[in-house]
Amino acid sequence: MELPYASCYCEENIYKACKTLHSDLKTASPDYFLFVVFISSPTRAVPLFCQRSSRRQDGLVIWDYHVVLVKVLNDKTHVLDFDTIIQADNVQLNVRDGLRRVDFIQFDEYAELTFRHSWSLPENFRRRFRVISAQDYLSSFASDRSHMLVLDESGQSVYVKAPPPWPPICGPIACTAGILMNIDNFICMADNDGNKLNDQHGLEAYGMRFGEVLTEEQFLDRFSASPGDMHNIGHHE
Repeated sequence: MELPYASCYCEENIYKACKTLHSDLKTASPDYFLFVVFISSPTRAVPLFCQRSSRRQDGLVIWDYHVVLVKVLNDKTHVLDFDTIIQADNVQLNVRDGLRRVDFIQFDEYAELTFRHSWSLPENFRRRFRVISAQDYLSSFASDRSHMLVLDESGQSVYVKAPPPWPPICGPIACTAGILMNIDNFICMADNDGNKLNDQHGLEAYGMRFGEVLTEEQFLDRFSASPGDMHNIGHHE
């Protein structure tokens, strides 16, 4: 399938994909679930392998954060990652006209090749996973893209990467609350024990939802092989 794509805007690429695929939930099996997954760490440094932008043979990139889409259908789990070089059968990955041809990859294969030996990672590189239901992400996410601005030599604000051709994203609940930027609330990987960003509870009061944070072990337990009850995943308040 071909989906909108802009380099270095993984959160928006997944939002657009999620919006396209979310309509399937209305007509698909009751055992069909979509989850948006932010991958980061408390220090915002996570190693992922098999990434397209890497110049290494193993595809290693240290991201500050990355975002993928997880689909569960009839107890089978797959991952959509715009930036992976793991190719599904008969799928060519190319960028043209602001689109990328992508497909879902079987979860266990993706996890094995992308995460690898997490047990040996230093603590500051230990990956955590914020899992949000597709519906909550579509409603709550907002980005004015200010996180992609830096000052050039003349002191002018410029984008690190050219922004996507579509307008900045603002989910309906975020817009109603007057929130144009909340990406940090999704990237934040503090434990779900109250150690969140200072304003997160305030945003949740508007009805915005930011899912739940899982360790890598918890994440793999949730989605590997035969995932359990999906109904309560990604709805943490």
